[in-house]
Amino acid sequence: MIATATALIEAVSDAIMDDESMMIAKELLNNRNTDTETFAKALYLYSGMIATVAIDKATKILLTDTELINLMETIGEMEALRNEVINGN
Repeated sequence: MIATATALIEAVSDAIMDDESMMIAKELLNNRNTDTETFAKALYLYSGMIATVAIDKATKILLTDTELINLMETIGEMEALRNEVINGN
């Protein structure tokens, strides 16, 4: 359990220090004096990127390959069902 918690903490740290995340952080710093809307959009992109990378790494820590495949299949089934409901089929 402690190993898992440590791995998750490391995954979040890795997400923050990811090369692409750092590139966006540098752009935020360099363009912090732009208009509020542009800065807010860039900040939203940055936080979304960190969250996405962290979730991806956490998923790989918490799930086995088989569990991950099952999860992806279930997500696909749910999306297909959602589309059927939305399209009235």
